[in-house]
Amino acid sequence: MIIDMRLRPPTGGWTKTVNFDRNVKYYPSRIGFPRAPSAEQMSVDLLFEEMDAAGIAVGVIMGRQSSGWLGRVPNDDIATFAVQHPQRFVWLAGVGLLDLERGLEELERTRRLPGCKGISIEPAIEEPPLPADDPRILPLYRRCEELGLVVSITMSALAGGDTSLADPAPVHRVARRFPDLRIVLSHACWPYVHQAIGVAFCCPNVYLSPDQYMNHRYMPGASEYVNAANLFLADRLVWGSSYPSRPLIESVAAFDHWTFEPGVREKVLYHNAARLLGLE
Repeated sequence: MIIDMRLRPPTGGWTKTVNFDRNVKYYPSRIGFPRAPSAEQMSVDLLFEEMDAAGIAVGVIMGRQSSGWLGRVPNDDIATFAVQHPQRFVWLAGVGLLDLERGLEELERTRRLPGCKGISIEPAIEEPPLPADDPRILPLYRRCEELGLVVSITMSALAGGDTSLADPAPVHRVARRFPDLRIVLSHACWPYVHQAIGVAFCCPNVYLSPDQYMNHRYMPGASEYVNAANLFLADRLVWGSSYPSRPLIESVAAFDHWTFEPGVREKVLYHNAARLLGLE
C-alpha cells in the first residue's frame, strides 16, 4: 500500500495550466520518462486504474497559487475533487506569497475544507522569486505551526529560474526558527541532494520528498536519499510520483530497484506520509 505525496489529477484547474501539458510532454522528451495514458487522455477513470495497478491507495494533491508562469489552480477545484473521492485523495492548499494578508486568509479558509492537511508554497516560482525564509512568509509558517498544519515547500532546479533557489539553506533557518512546524521539501531540493539531506539531519521537523528525482535508477543523486533513509532518515523520507511528470506504474517499478534495510521501504512508501498527514 502506497501514499503518493505528489499526484495532480487530470481534472479541474490542473488541466488548464501550462504546467500540466508541459509535464506530460517535457519529461518524456527530455529525460526519457514514459507518458501516462491517463494524463494524455485527461481521464480520471484511467488514473484510478493506474493507481490500483501501482498499489497507490491515496494521492496527495499539491495546490498551486504562484504568481509565476506556472499559473494558479483554484483551491476550490481541488477541494471539490477530494470530496468526490475522499478515500483516494487528500490535499494541501496552494497559498500565494506576495500578498501576506490574502495568503493568511486563504490558509484560514481552506484549512476548514474536507481533506485539507496543510499548505503548499512555491517561493522560487513567484514573480519575483523569493527565498524560503523571506520575512513575508514567516507569518504563514508561524500560523501553520500553531495549527499543526503541514507545509510543503517545492524546491528543485526546475522549480524556479535560478538553480540557487533550490539550495535548502533558507529552509534550515526556517526549521530552526519554527521547530514544531512540519516541513516537507517537495522535489527534495534536487540537485542540492547532500545539502537537503544535511538539513534533514540537523532538523527533525524536515521531511524529504524526492518524488521524480528518486524514481529512476540512473538519476544523479537518487541513491543518496536511499542511503540517508537506511542510516538516519527512515522516518522522514516520503514517496511521490510527481504525476503527470512521471507515470505511476513505472515510478513504483523504478523505486523497487532500490535496496532498503528491513522495514524502511514500507515507511517510505506509506507509514511516514500516513503519520505526517494524520491518516493512521
